[in-house]
Amino acid sequence: MFFGVCASIGCAGLVYAQWPPVQVPATWEGTVSVVTTGSVTYAEYTWPLKGYECEDLIGTGPVVRNGSNFSYDFELGQTTGGACPQFIGIMNTTAALGALAPGNYTLTTTSWSVPVMTNSFTVPKSSSQTLHPIGLGANGSFNIQLTGVTNMSYVLQCSTNLLKWTSLSTNSNIQLLKDTSPASPGSRYYRVQILDTTTVLGSE
Repeated sequence: MFFGVCASIGCAGLVYAQWPPVQVPATWEGTVSVVTTGSVTYAEYTWPLKGYECEDLIGTGPVVRNGSNFSYDFELGQTTGGACPQFIGIMNTTAALGALAPGNYTLTTTSWSVPVMTNSFTVPKSSSQTLHPIGLGANGSFNIQLTGVTNMSYVLQCSTNLLKWTSLSTNSNIQLLKDTSPASPGSRYYRVQILDTTTVLGSE
């Protein structure tokens, strides 16, 4: 496929387009806040995605931990050689740092592996539980209240022996979790798996 290129005066109506489009790194211009809720610490990110600059999110993460230091990478791309939509979108994502012991920590945000922001944060000595048993509902389901944050995926799991776990549902917001399985004799245990990837380096 070929495109015409205007190289003379009076041809301002023609547009040069490079083909195929080229993806180049874009500068990350966001903010981050660290919160601890339900005994789990999260990093909540907000950043503008500029349509008129052909920006797109290429990838994020994973969370990398080295002792009390965390890092998280953003890769924004910019496509050149084509028309761009005229918009600015505010994007959000949340990274789970984990159930951390009380103390002081740092989180370094990188963009294409280059540090762009460092946050110091403290995990308090006391925090609320992540799961709160509510009890049986009118339809026979067992209800559990989840204390978490938005923009995360939580998988409710159950077990009868603490060895084999069965996933019951995936929930992407803070809500009432339900085990609709028929009641069976004996004990049933519940836990929530947070769908996030953390790479641990060294030792704590």
